[in-house]
Order: sequence, then C-alpha cells, then structure tokens
Amino acid sequence: MHRDDSCASGTVVSFLTGAIIGATAALLLAPRSGRETRERLMEYGEEMRERARQFPEEIKMRREEMVDRGQEMIERGREMISRGSSLLDEGKHFLDEKKQALNAAIDAGRDAMQRERQTLSASLSEDE
Repeated sequence: MHRDDSCASGTVVSFLTGAIIGATAALLLAPRSGRETRERLMEYGEEMRERARQFPEEIKMRREEMVDRGQEMIERGREMISRGSSLLDEGKHFLDEKKQALNAAIDAGRDAMQRERQTLSASLSEDE
C-alpha cells in the first residue's frame, strides 16, 4: 500500500510541476506588458499556493478512502474463504455419505452373489 501512495503522490507532484512550468511559460510568452504579466503571475502564484494548501488534505482523504476500501475487500475475502471452507466441509460430508452407501451396496451385492453361488452349487450337487 505504501508503494501505491508514493506512486500516486509522485504522479500528482509531476502533474503540478508540469502545470506550473507550462502556465509560467504561457504567461511569459504572452504578448502583455510587464506589469500585466507580473500581476497574472502573482494571481497564479496565489492560486497555486491555495491548491498546495488543500493538496495534503485531499491526499489524506483519498488515503483514508483507500484504506477503508482495502479493509472492506479484506473482510469480503475472509467471508468468501469462510463460505468456501463451509462448502468444502459440506461436500466432504456428502461424499463420505455416498461412499458409505456405495460400499454398503457393493457388500450387499457380494453377499447376494455368494448366496446365489451356494444355491446354484447345492442345486447342481443334488442333480448329480
């Protein structure tokens, strides 16, 4: 999270620096008198100062929003893991029940086949 904050801050600082340089160049190259250019530079400087004052608050608010959002996502992830574990346990229980039923059916089939063999052997023995 720290790396994302510093990357976002770097991007914003780069943007502001570019904006200041571009605005300064535009003001200096504009066809105005020196006094008008100085006045505009002063106004622009005041505007940038005000934005710079508000900038830390905006960063702080966005950071708090991101932290809250991250915590919500972590909580959702925990709930999904819990739900997945519960479903896995239910699936294991279901498979165990079916395995027991299948084994019981196989054992019953073996017993029936054994009885039929014995009955068939007995009837063949009687015919001889």
